[in-house]
Amino acid sequence: MKKSLWTMFAIFAVTLTSQASGALVISQYVETNSGSTPKGIELWNSSLDDIDFATSPLVILKGTNGAVPSSDFSLDTGLLAAGDVMVVGTSDIGTYLDSAFGAGVIHFQDEPFTFNGDDALVVQLGGVTTDMFGKAGSDPGAAWSGSDVSTANLNIALLDGITTGNPGGFIDPSTRFSVISTDPSGAGGLAGFGLAPTAVAVPEPSTVMAIACIAAIGIWRARRPKPGVSS
Repeated sequence: MKKSLWTMFAIFAVTLTSQASGALVISQYVETNSGSTPKGIELWNSSLDDIDFATSPLVILKGTNGAVPSSDFSLDTGLLAAGDVMVVGTSDIGTYLDSAFGAGVIHFQDEPFTFNGDDALVVQLGGVTTDMFGKAGSDPGAAWSGSDVSTANLNIALLDGITTGNPGGFIDPSTRFSVISTDPSGAGGLAGFGLAPTAVAVPEPSTVMAIACIAAIGIWRARRPKPGVSS
């Protein structure tokens, strides 16, 4: 009885704690429908803690046409505050962000990405994969697509309610993203970049443990033998 109770308690506590921990998540992606730019991704710190890239370096890897991903961008300095976003991409995205939010307001890293809709992107933080865009090792043809959402020629953003990355990747982008613009190289084509997703409220770790304790007590009370009833 005690072993079973504490096993359930541990599972409950770990589950709640993992929900509170978050990750570095690809929250928006753009691949141009004309010319070679804009191309870039927005990264969201959905955790409760600031990310220090000096201690947990950021690496973005690219897998071209199903090839093994290799480093395409790295960052080992600076901070990303809890709940904030940063954008890594071509210079025209930086120009848009400065115009929309003010110079330097949004953390932007200028990177002349050359990825196409059939290239997987892997986000690693401190050597650990936190998210994958597309499916590394898989060549989808022109793009991964599903339900009118494609990884080519679109500006797409993370669906509401998703707060964690998918380290295993996807073959259907509509499971994680919705279309913001079908003309990313046109007027308004970069809408949404620089705006952090609305986070689902998560409890502090101390609150998580308190909830877990209360739940465990409730389970114990429900399972203990009633007076006069043999087990």
